[in-house]
Amino acid sequence: MRLNFAAGLFPLTLSLLFVGISTSGAHAYLDAGTGSMILQVLLGGIAGLAIAGKLYWHKFLTAIGVRREAPQPVEVKKSSGGLQADR
Repeated sequence: MRLNFAAGLFPLTLSLLFVGISTSGAHAYLDAGTGSMILQVLLGGIAGLAIAGKLYWHKFLTAIGVRREAPQPVEVKKSSGGLQADR
């Protein structure tokens, strides 16, 4: 059974309207640790993006054609007659 997107949009809009009307202002403060926590979240996100960028940088350059694929190493097998290259 498929639901129409517009049919689900009206109840969502109505719910958000009622929640927006019924809320009141909060009398709260931010203590000294909140700023530190926000800074840690931001720096952690930046570090995560940097690590992900480092991991996928070579794949990105290969995809846009700046670099070629790295050559695959040749495997060497041991046999009774000595070492032979597997090609």
